[in-house]
Amino acid sequence: MRRRGGILFAFVLGLAGLSSRHASAYVREVTSTGVPIAWRNPCVTMHIYLGSPPPVLTAADYFAASTLAMAAWSYPQVACTDIRLNGVAETQASAGVGYDKSNVIVFRQTTWCRDPAPVDDAGIPEPDCYPGSALAVTSIFKNVKTGEIVDTDIEFNAVDYSWGDLVGQPAPVTATPADFQNALTHELGHVVGLDHNCYTTNDGQARLNDNTGTPELDCYGNPPPPDAVTAATMYPSVLLTDTQRRDLSADDVQGVCEIYPHAHDVCPPSPEGGCSVASPGVSPRPWPEISCALFAAFLAVLAFRRSRERV
Repeated sequence: MRRRGGILFAFVLGLAGLSSRHASAYVREVTSTGVPIAWRNPCVTMHIYLGSPPPVLTAADYFAASTLAMAAWSYPQVACTDIRLNGVAETQASAGVGYDKSNVIVFRQTTWCRDPAPVDDAGIPEPDCYPGSALAVTSIFKNVKTGEIVDTDIEFNAVDYSWGDLVGQPAPVTATPADFQNALTHELGHVVGLDHNCYTTNDGQARLNDNTGTPELDCYGNPPPPDAVTAATMYPSVLLTDTQRRDLSADDVQGVCEIYPHAHDVCPPSPEGGCSVASPGVSPRPWPEISCALFAAFLAVLAFRRSRERV
């Protein structure tokens, strides 16, 4: 894991104008067999567990921010896409993550570990805790052969961090909450099937190609990537004070529209009678591919990947 801290802060703020090259591109998440991933049904419901919300926002505040983050990726706010992310508020405090055909957004407030803990072949729990610097982790369960997304779960670190609304409710000078809507909008980009828009070794995978077939740029290369890359929602580094990822860049919009071109004015029915559930014959895998985790390093947040897919 690399930590760039204040250096990254200065680096990010100084990127404007350093490169005239516009990277009009996006990068798709793929399975371990190289198949791009996507939902079969563009109507995707996320269950948000708000029975005991962490400071400093209320349950209503978190739900409102979640609704705005989902709308940022969805039709009709993005007129050229067919994807629709919808939120349902749940009264329970939290929920487990795993392949259960329920897409969840939860806060971890007691321990910053996967819940329930995975088990080994003998059925013995193996604690799976995330680094304390991680702000959020998104797990995506997918069909290895077809690339169909069948389940997604987002966990927010409320053990080491507080969460706020840095636009509507600016934090006191002495407080340093992260902007919930900003972080969630990035995580939802992974939910719809987008990868980071540039390459970093923290992702723990080989360099991918963007939609033009070009190997993705280095996130922290020399020279640094252009503004079109660093300003996108799917750029893997943000500042704790950042709010610009709330709004999609042109490249983010291009990605969600080309993966899910607009075809329906209302959500189409699912073959299973529900919204975006597993197709027949898709068996659950005990380990998901972890799509994204954001790491705080002093003032900056870095993203990394852990891929633990089993066919």
